Formats: sequence, C-alpha cells, structure tokens
Amino acid sequence: MDIIPLWIFFLIAAALGLELGGLATIFIQRWIDEAPILKPGRSQCPSCQCKLSWHDTIPLLSYFLLKGRCRHCEASIGGQYMLVEISCLAWSLALAYLYGPSLAWGIYLVLGTLLIAGSFIDFETFLLPNRITQGGTVLALCASFFLPHLGWQDAIIGSLFGGIFFWVLQQGYRLWRKEEGLGTGDVKLMYMIGAITGLSGLPFTILAAAITSALASIIYMLRPDGEGFKTRIPFGPFLSLGCMLYVLYGEQAMRWWMTQ
Repeated sequence: MDIIPLWIFFLIAAALGLELGGLATIFIQRWIDEAPILKPGRSQCPSCQCKLSWHDTIPLLSYFLLKGRCRHCEASIGGQYMLVEISCLAWSLALAYLYGPSLAWGIYLVLGTLLIAGSFIDFETFLLPNRITQGGTVLALCASFFLPHLGWQDAIIGSLFGGIFFWVLQQGYRLWRKEEGLGTGDVKLMYMIGAITGLSGLPFTILAAAITSALASIIYMLRPDGEGFKTRIPFGPFLSLGCMLYVLYGEQAMRWWMTQ
C-alpha cells in the first residue's frame, strides 16, 4: 500500500478490469463464431464484417458513444458486450478493495475473467470451452503455489474432489433418469473451481450456485420458450458465481456461520 497511492491503484484496477473485459468479449464472440481465437488483425462487426477502428473498441466507453450500434451499418451491438466489461470492472475493483496491490489480486482477476467469459458463453450456447475449463484448471493449480492462504495441496484435493463429485452426480442422474442432467462442461469446470477454492470452499460454492440457479430457473420457466420444470438452464454461470462469491466473502461467511 505504501508503494503507490491507493487511489492510483484503484484507477489501475479499473482500467485493467475493463481491458480484460474487452479481451473477454473478443474471445466470447470468436469462440461462438468458431473463428480463430488468436486471429491477427482488428476486430470486425459481426453484421457487416467491417473492420473496427481502435476508438470503436474502447471498453465500455465506445458502447455508449456509439449508442449501442455499429458505426458502419447501424446494426445493434449486443448488450452482453457491455455486461461482460462491467462484470470484469466490478470484479477487479472488488478484488482490489479486498486484497490491495498484491499477487492475489492479479491471480484472482485473471481466473475470474475466465469464469466470466465462460459464463456468458454458457448462457448463449449451453457449452463451456475446454480452453477455459481445462486451461483454467492448470492455471489455478499453478497459481496455488503463490497463494499461501490456499496452498497447492488444498488446491489439488479441491480440484479432484470437485470434479469427481460432479462426475458421480452426472453419471448417477444419467442412470436414474436416462437423460443428461449435468453437462460434462460443468464437471470440467468443477476441477477448475475446486482448484480455486480448495476443498473447504466447495460447500459454500455449491450451495450458492444451487440457490442462485434455483432463483434463475423461475425466470427461465416464465420465458415464452420455457418448458415448465423441464426448462434447461446453464449451471456453469452459477457455479462460477458461487466460486467468485467465495473468493470475496466465503471465508468470512463460514466464520460467521461457525459462531452461530
């Protein structure tokens, strides 16, 4: 905290959060469009294919300046781009408040950005990219060596338990109902989440995911294309939300619970 003024650090955190949010929107769109993720060159409008200038891709600011429309063809720019950038901004600032200018802030910022990107893809496609789930697992396990409050042993145990537990749930539901109830992407995601939270953080994460997904399922069922209790909802975003809530508030919440 003594190296740079706190307000400067928060400005840096906000700028980096927005920049990572902008990169996440590029990854999301290119993955959904099945375009090369690392394709060189400028981004382009998905409607008219026109190349976008640098001032058309400034995170959050460009969306408002362009009033949510392409400069060239006036096609509407999906609001999810803004939501991704706002989510990454809020995540970065929340971590900055909690961890300050530390290595933990940077590690959780990157991992959370991956979870946000995967969540928006899951909302739209009901799929979770292996680049996020498997790549994120490796990254989280490597990062655990630099997080003394977690430790690599707890990260490995949490990753294995989370993934195997959800695999057992997936197979059990498939045998019981003769249909898919839990996607393989969710199982892979739990390997990553378990590595982030450790074994002790999994109960909070899963409970938070169950509660928030239950509330969201009501909205999904009320949609015009809803199918009642058979309505499908993506579970990955709520597992990711539970994980991120644990990183921010989980330990405090569990200490409070134990004292009651």
